[in-house]
Amino acid sequence: MSRYRIADDVAWVSHEALDAHELPSAYVTRLPHGPPTTLEGPACVVWLALAEGGSSDEIAAAAALMWGIEPDEIRGDVLALVEELVALGLATTG
Repeated sequence: MSRYRIADDVAWVSHEALDAHELPSAYVTRLPHGPPTTLEGPACVVWLALAEGGSSDEIAAAAALMWGIEPDEIRGDVLALVEELVALGLATTG
């Protein structure tokens, strides 16, 4: 099983929800030329879980814990997003 992490040439900041009406967001870019990407809501939660590194199952479990749901509910979506982040060069395996 692959292990994922944020790529070394990526800079990011996050803004977690301040109240129930706001969604967390992360602003992510590859240095030095970008382009910047905004991850909001569930995508930001997955990004925050990815920041800890791990397998897709571990990332799904961490994201589910942050979102307050069961990992099985999001496992497929998490893997799809993580693979998209790898394709964009924002995340890597290894």
